[in-house]
Amino acid sequence: MDVSAIQAAAAATTATYRSFADATRSVLDLLERYKPGCAVYMAHLDRGQFIHRIVDVRGGGDFNLRSNQALPLGDAFCSHMSEGRGPRLCGDVARHEVYGRLAMQQRVGARSYLGVPLELSDGTRVGSLAGLSRTKNAFTAADEQLFVMLARVLASELERESNARDLRRFNDMLRDQAKGMGAIGRVAKALAAGDDARLSICEAACEVMDAPVAFLLEPKGRDFSSTAMAGVSVQPVTIQPRGDGPGGGKAFTAKEAYFVADARNHPALAAPLVEATSARSAVFEPILRDGDVCGVLIVIWQRPLDTLPEASAGVLRLVAAQAAIAIEHAGLRARVEALALTDSLTGLVTRRVFDEELPREIARARRSDSPLSIAWLDLDHMSAFNMLRGEGEGDRLVKETAARWRGELRDVDSVARMDGVEFALILPNCGLGEAVEVLDRVRAATPRGQTASAGVARWNGEEPAELLMLRAQDALAAAKSSGRNVTIPAE
Repeated sequence: MDVSAIQAAAAATTATYRSFADATRSVLDLLERYKPGCAVYMAHLDRGQFIHRIVDVRGGGDFNLRSNQALPLGDAFCSHMSEGRGPRLCGDVARHEVYGRLAMQQRVGARSYLGVPLELSDGTRVGSLAGLSRTKNAFTAADEQLFVMLARVLASELERESNARDLRRFNDMLRDQAKGMGAIGRVAKALAAGDDARLSICEAACEVMDAPVAFLLEPKGRDFSSTAMAGVSVQPVTIQPRGDGPGGGKAFTAKEAYFVADARNHPALAAPLVEATSARSAVFEPILRDGDVCGVLIVIWQRPLDTLPEASAGVLRLVAAQAAIAIEHAGLRARVEALALTDSLTGLVTRRVFDEELPREIARARRSDSPLSIAWLDLDHMSAFNMLRGEGEGDRLVKETAARWRGELRDVDSVARMDGVEFALILPNCGLGEAVEVLDRVRAATPRGQTASAGVARWNGEEPAELLMLRAQDALAAAKSSGRNVTIPAE
């Protein structure tokens, strides 16, 4: 090895490289100058996939070698060299008992070969630095020493870059976990305060998964309906699972996360939902209670993902566990509210009182042979109102509305808050035409420029309370479907 080669090798061992690829280029450029007419290359030995892949090469044209060229590991000189089944230095490849029979030799037609392994500090051999020549005995022991020195440079740079990459991944994992713990803490605070934490669940899911949109869906009959959402303002979402196969059904029945890489044409996500959220990838995280699915968290990304992020997936399971508690608390609150006699927000009687009072009024109307009408009212576009002004303002609107409406009724009339922004009226000694006039007057009293829809039904003298209520509810549905802000009498 001449003095210039020694000096170049020494410089290579102390140089600072931008990356492993930069170090590889520099080493091969040095070898190309030192061994003109030879092919020199750095190869990756992938023992997991059993592949020999040339990462970079100089002078490979005459040997049919190029960058990113792959062949089976067992067909390559470097595999046999690194495993000790062939020498590092071979001056007559064609006559060698191992190298002469290899598929690589049939391709390159080399006379001389020199190869040294890239060995990490733990002894793992991950690559090779090698040279080929058309000349017999083209490489010397001094050349082998130079290759060994430069292979150490590459191995050191590869390990440094791998360690830096692993450190970044570890730091990213810690940061994601810290962010996830903060989100989980906020949900826990909402649960401890007795609040409805379902919105907080969706917000936490977005934060944990670095995603813009999340939905919480709960079973409603055969469908799943959204009870909370974050990152998007759309009407409540209802999804009907389709089958038990790899389509929509499995996404809602699986007890482990169900990842959808391409959400654009997946049966678990309806086209309108994909369009409204610009969904590209999604994950369905099951919410389990006593081993059964009691809900599903859908997290949506607006960029394509190949796989579910592993570090965040574990934290999302913790969010789903909190979601199970939130759903249970919401159910308990609903049952307690159903047992209450007075609505805490409006001061009106509750559904329980209404359900008990209506049969008594029907019996009274039957005895006195007097008319009886009931009505169902619903504030229009309250979802939009809450999204624009917040749920606090929505509650204040409901409270003001209840007071205004009650002021338009007689003392004998009764009004109950049934559910959310839905109300029901009992109008004793009131025919259908008169009841429509009353409801128009009540609706006109709705504050803040908001509107309401109503359905009115008169008792026919025979039907039970359940059928009378159903006719009023159908009339309300007709009022809403006709464009809202109207009173529709039942047939």
